[in-house]
Amino acid sequence: MPSLPADVFDATHLVSTVHWPAFLATIDLELPGFLILAGALIYLWWTVNRLRRIVRRLEPHLGSPPSPPPTTSALGTRGAEAIDEGVLAAIAAAVVVAIRQPHRIIAIQPDAGTQRAWSAEGRRELYHSHKIR
Repeated sequence: MPSLPADVFDATHLVSTVHWPAFLATIDLELPGFLILAGALIYLWWTVNRLRRIVRRLEPHLGSPPSPPPTTSALGTRGAEAIDEGVLAAIAAAVVVAIRQPHRIIAIQPDAGTQRAWSAEGRRELYHSHKIR
């Protein structure tokens, strides 16, 4: 492996690129910008903490939290194929949002009519693409 010249790793030339007089000349623009940014971040922090306190005060009045989503072993599927765990989690989350009360999902069954609807839509699209002469 060929050796590199020693000045390749020399960082002394970087020190000369900092222009302190130019930095000090624009400090009147940079400092207010920094203070505005710091103020906005402090305001966001304060707002989030305030909302967290409000939610903690309201939690006893909201009632009991909904039961956790059931596991895949608790859900019965009628049919040959099993439903993917990601789909089950999405269904359980949708039920939690919709019902907002303690619940239990007993079974989830794929709808056989859905496949017929998609194939009918495909045929309709195919027939509409043909031109009558």
